[in-house]
Amino acid sequence: MAIPRGQAHDTILQAAVELVKERGASAITVDAVAKAAGSAKGLVHYHFKTKLGLLGAVTERIAQARERNWIAALEPGVAQSAVERSWDLLTSESTSGVTLAWQSLLQSGDALTDHSVKSLAARFSRTLGDAFVQYLEVEMELEPTVPNEEVGWLMTAVIDGVGLQMLAGAKADELQGAFAAAWLGLLSLTEPRTV
Repeated sequence: MAIPRGQAHDTILQAAVELVKERGASAITVDAVAKAAGSAKGLVHYHFKTKLGLLGAVTERIAQARERNWIAALEPGVAQSAVERSWDLLTSESTSGVTLAWQSLLQSGDALTDHSVKSLAARFSRTLGDAFVQYLEVEMELEPTVPNEEVGWLMTAVIDGVGLQMLAGAKADELQGAFAAAWLGLLSLTEPRTV
């Protein structure tokens, strides 16, 4: 079945994202993506030029989705606590392949993808820091005693570290206490907000 003309780019990109989530970045080939997308190899090349171009687009797509999801998980004013929502998201990233995809992209080894992933990882940390700080300020009326950027790097390290532990076979229920402790650590870096 041929891909409709206007949907080819997105269909190919989504197929590549799913392959990276299932197998990691090193398993991606133009042939595998074309087969998964139900398209010709030439169409993959037409839209992404090279495998590196395709991996760059995959990296951007995964990074954007992670940012949107983490911002939503930390949204103030929602009945379920941000601790629970962020834990649910972290475990979902592990089971859906997002953690595997992101870690494999971080370790891809080629200069272009490496630069792109590092840039997007830094952007993710900044976004995460801002989202955590907004939650603390609005929902808990707390003010961090460290810059937003440091909050972002801390919580990114926790999220990525717990995700790696899950990839290595640790059970989620064994790690949930450590994640809650990271939140307590974050709270220890705050003080009541002055008005």
